[in-house]
Amino acid sequence: MNRILVIVFTILFCDFQVFSQRGRGTSDPLFSNAFEKFNSKDYNGSYLDYTSYLTKNPSDVNALYNRGLCAYELKEYKDGIDNFTKSISYGRRKPDGFYSRGLCNFQLKKYEIAIADFDTALAIKPEYAKALTYKAASLNELKKYSEALENLNKSIDVDQNFESTYYYKAITNYYLENYQNSVDDCNKALKIRSSYDIYFWRGLSSISLKNYKSAISDYDTVLFYSPKYATAYYNRALAYFELGEYEKALVDNNKAIELDGSKANFYFNRALVKYELKKYKEAEPDFNAAIDLKLNLSKHHKWRGINFYQQGKYDQAISDFNIAIQKNSSDENAFYYRALSKYSNRDDKGCVEDCNSALAIKKSHDTYYQRGIAKFKLEDYQGALDDFNNCLSLKPDYMLGVQERGIAYYMLEKDELALTDLNKAIEFFPKSARPYYYRGRLKKYLNDIDGSCKDLKQALALGDKLAAEELTKNGCK
Repeated sequence: MNRILVIVFTILFCDFQVFSQRGRGTSDPLFSNAFEKFNSKDYNGSYLDYTSYLTKNPSDVNALYNRGLCAYELKEYKDGIDNFTKSISYGRRKPDGFYSRGLCNFQLKKYEIAIADFDTALAIKPEYAKALTYKAASLNELKKYSEALENLNKSIDVDQNFESTYYYKAITNYYLENYQNSVDDCNKALKIRSSYDIYFWRGLSSISLKNYKSAISDYDTVLFYSPKYATAYYNRALAYFELGEYEKALVDNNKAIELDGSKANFYFNRALVKYELKKYKEAEPDFNAAIDLKLNLSKHHKWRGINFYQQGKYDQAISDFNIAIQKNSSDENAFYYRALSKYSNRDDKGCVEDCNSALAIKKSHDTYYQRGIAKFKLEDYQGALDDFNNCLSLKPDYMLGVQERGIAYYMLEKDELALTDLNKAIEFFPKSARPYYYRGRLKKYLNDIDGSCKDLKQALALGDKLAAEELTKNGCK
């Protein structure tokens, strides 16, 4: 049964852009000092000096532009917008001013306004790689991936050495499910400049390509540089999960939740890991937390229901399967596990009905087998036999199906066919009482009393208490 793991991640916006100040030629010492402080990355000092300068020269467009750059670096994006807007309104209608204002709007998640600024910059300077790139980044946020890809390709035509273009193209290709292209774009970006952001996305695409070891290597790098990055732990846990390294996945899931306990998917996937480790009781609070945090799709209730089933909490399991089926009536596994739960609650008719629903969606040997078991309980032996035959047509080596078909043959008095199947079952399950019990009963009708007694004694020794009564009837010593 496929487990769908939802990959959760945070988009990281690489701050690769390099700003250029304007107006260096002025002789005013305040302006010069501000200019030098900015280049020394003393953005706060630079901002204060530009402010002092603008007190005397309030309409200096270059000082306003430069102070906007300081505000951007200080993450004061609204202030940056105010400065860039004043610079533009006072006559400095240059592409870098619109581009810089667009970046501020981008950081404030005002993507449509940002695109308008980038478009204005591009109207003035059509071959402006940075504006094309960040327009594409904004389009990504608006889920306009094809349009974003067009702009990124144009940016590369203009400048093949701007690493942010490849980075955002990798993100675009990821969303377009062009995972190998996404990896290739990350590789190109890394040749220009190494950044853990790029490793993050390459790892994500590698997971989608099922290159789990490569993904783990990339997230090792991410976590070396950013050891408190919860989503990187989460994604590395996904890769470990797919490799069956559940203990390592559990360690990473624990770390992700320790760093950020607000993400529903973190709990859900940790629950799945615990489920695989057969820690059903420990998994239950994580399934609950995920659903309480509004992770409320069909699969989330289905998996909590399966976990309840494994703990023998059949009523709670059925309740979750009811919700799962209400949300997605085409999930055969939800019907199948509800059938199992109903069977465990001795609702054989309900089990058959749910198996019918599951089989209408997808033919499965497991479901045919379970329906056959329920029909057998309902004494519909021919119906059970038909289901066991269907089960074995899909999986000929399914020995439980062979065993139960042999018992159905016995109930329908098809003795030779029953004996053939029960012989096979005993050869495969030498420690199982059930086939010995029925073969013992069958041999009595085949006039093999000694063989019957021998099989019934073996069934009794293996724990079948009904065999004692049959031994007495046979007069076995």
